[in-house]
Amino acid sequence: MSLPNLPNPEPLIPAEPVQAPKGGLLDLIERIGNKFPEPAILFAMLTAAVIIGAAIASAANWRVQPVRSQSVMVQAVDSSGAPKVDEAGKAVMVPKLNDKGKPVVALVPTNDPELRARSLLTGEGLYWFLSSMVRNFTGLPALGLIFVSMLGIGLAEKFGLFGALMRALALATPKKYLTPMVIFIGANSSVASDAGYIILPPLAAALYLAIGRHPIAGLAAAFAGVAGGFGAGCFPTAGDGFLAGVATNAAHILNSAYPDVTPTHNFYFKIGSAIVVTFAGWYVTDRIVEPRLKRLGLRDANQSEVSAGASTLEDLRLKPIEKKGLVYALIANIAVVAVFAAMVLIPGWPLSGTGVPVLADERALTTTQIVVQENANDPVPPGGVVLYEDKPKVDPKTNAVNDDGLRVLQAPGTKAKIVERPGDRWSQAIVPLIFFCFLIPGMAYGMVTGTLRSQKDFIEALYHGIRSIVPVLAIMFFLGQFVNCFSYTGLDRMLAFTGGSLLVQFDLPVPVLIVAFVLLVIAGDFAMSGMLSKFGVLAPIFIPMFMMVGMSPELTTAAYRIGDSVVNIITPLNSYLLIILAVLCKYKKDAGLGSLMSLMLPYSVIFFLTWTGFLLIWYYTGADLGPDAPLHPPVSAT
Repeated sequence: MSLPNLPNPEPLIPAEPVQAPKGGLLDLIERIGNKFPEPAILFAMLTAAVIIGAAIASAANWRVQPVRSQSVMVQAVDSSGAPKVDEAGKAVMVPKLNDKGKPVVALVPTNDPELRARSLLTGEGLYWFLSSMVRNFTGLPALGLIFVSMLGIGLAEKFGLFGALMRALALATPKKYLTPMVIFIGANSSVASDAGYIILPPLAAALYLAIGRHPIAGLAAAFAGVAGGFGAGCFPTAGDGFLAGVATNAAHILNSAYPDVTPTHNFYFKIGSAIVVTFAGWYVTDRIVEPRLKRLGLRDANQSEVSAGASTLEDLRLKPIEKKGLVYALIANIAVVAVFAAMVLIPGWPLSGTGVPVLADERALTTTQIVVQENANDPVPPGGVVLYEDKPKVDPKTNAVNDDGLRVLQAPGTKAKIVERPGDRWSQAIVPLIFFCFLIPGMAYGMVTGTLRSQKDFIEALYHGIRSIVPVLAIMFFLGQFVNCFSYTGLDRMLAFTGGSLLVQFDLPVPVLIVAFVLLVIAGDFAMSGMLSKFGVLAPIFIPMFMMVGMSPELTTAAYRIGDSVVNIITPLNSYLLIILAVLCKYKKDAGLGSLMSLMLPYSVIFFLTWTGFLLIWYYTGADLGPDAPLHPPVSAT
């Protein structure tokens, strides 16, 4: 796979913009988008809109019945046209087929109660809003990751590790391959959860500036790789396990015997997707984004940032003490990863196997979906565990709950429940690993180079990282209110069920369904940005429905990855957008959400076209999406 006739961008950036005709589409988007309110005010306004919308929906008594897909059954007939009956005299029922030979699928109501909008303009609603305001903020998944990660990242940056590493990469990487390298690393950064958002974009921007390329092009390439390629990558991630669990439960709605979807269900497709995203992003960066940025120049940049990065390659050469510091930092990093790997791979060690961590009071901490069995006497499925009326059984050595010993308090008289199998223990330690992977190498580099001399230097370095995210923390407060108010009112699930039911009315070929589902996920990303929460709403409807028309849960999940990823770079609900915007403002003082959206829109469009096309090609080849992950569900012999 190659990228023919790709021009090598000119390394010199004009300080003043080149005069060129205005009125392009991206310029128009930028001007319109920059008229948006500031992010904090925007999320406050969206919260108000949800409150008003929920009050109207509640007053209008809007109801939505949760549904699931079910095959329409008819009595079978023999060759003479006579109805078939079994030995007991009961009618033999078979799926009804349409004129194309496909099973007819209908949506039927579930046993769940109707969904109704809950107004926040009631006594209970206002009580929830006020009593949950702090939790709405502190409960954001990104908050803890950003705060803890930035402790280590800020220290490494303060002591000079990033600067030295950046200069070393600038000397070692050919300029024409810098863009694909940045995008490919970004597409694989999801293995470390969301940390790629924090690390790679500012590093890439500074690296581009250091070698004479436009820093915003580096920022855009990195953000496109991290966010736009979030569903791609060469390594299984914790998110893959969550998607697999939800997909399994959804598949069992239609077929309880369907094999469990494994965390590697899209492994082959993810590797291919990482390559596709890399080449697509390379094309957009060097053909579309950077030429436009060079035309605009750096006149509006923060000149102190530009001056700090405006070095020649000769200036980038490392001093002997810096080279020594990098060597020691590398050794420290290898040691941290080796210890972590040993704890994961050696049986009996703290992070080996699966389990559920517990809180200090021995309550099990579960983040996975709970499945209630209709018949409490049914056997526990492989990997499942039963809830009992006693305290959790905790392993005294690891302080974690074992696979076969998970016990959670259950109200007396209630049925036994089956919870989703415990996850890998290492998945609960990703953020601490990120913290130590920067903290310890950063300390090693600082001690060797002399930038770490006292405990005061150490504490000041920790503060350095936190100071940089203070504006983000303020904005995230309002983001948390919007996301949780949307969930409390029930509008998120009601809109999802309504939209999903409309899609069922059309009898479309599988390739068209793939494209339609990707587009539906894209639209949903502007209402609910969380990958797992959105999949939890859509999967129970679409996975069973698509299984009936020949799409496996693994194929539906692959399409979901595309729709969820390609809009990450432009949806205002992406909380990490604020971090990227803060970096963008270093190089474009008047940048706003419109600037960022116009910058990233070409990536979003090209990623959608190429990645969706790649999945369609994959579908026509008939190749498995991963180990034991076919494109089509098994067909019953009945």
